[in-house]
Amino acid sequence: MKKLILLLAMITTILAEGYKDFAKEMAYETNYKTALERAKKENKNLMVLMVTNYCPWCTKFEKKTLSDKSVDSVIKAKYIPLIINKEEKNFPKYLETPIVPALFFVKPNEEKAFYENVGFSNKIDFLNLLEQLD
Repeated sequence: MKKLILLLAMITTILAEGYKDFAKEMAYETNYKTALERAKKENKNLMVLMVTNYCPWCTKFEKKTLSDKSVDSVIKAKYIPLIINKEEKNFPKYLETPIVPALFFVKPNEEKAFYENVGFSNKIDFLNLLEQLD
């Protein structure tokens, strides 16, 4: 029984850190204040992705959509990307959401989302969304 509990604890830790691996690989910020300052400095809006530890759609969105080079280049040209784990509760109240994955497009000087999107999007739909937000 102890071995099973230890194994489950290890799996939980690995899953909880998954978003950080994605952030590092894709050069996404993981700290709200750091991303906000960078957005102000670079005169870009924030693209905030809210995820949780056990969300299969979050992982699918990261791997199938956001990891695509064409999607990534559009994001980085227009936004400072930030990924936040909802379970860590280290974010402002205006980013609260009952559904993940959730995206918030934020004007850094207002600290207010000007557009929100929830759920998985494939790369074609997501690129269309980014184009509409121009």
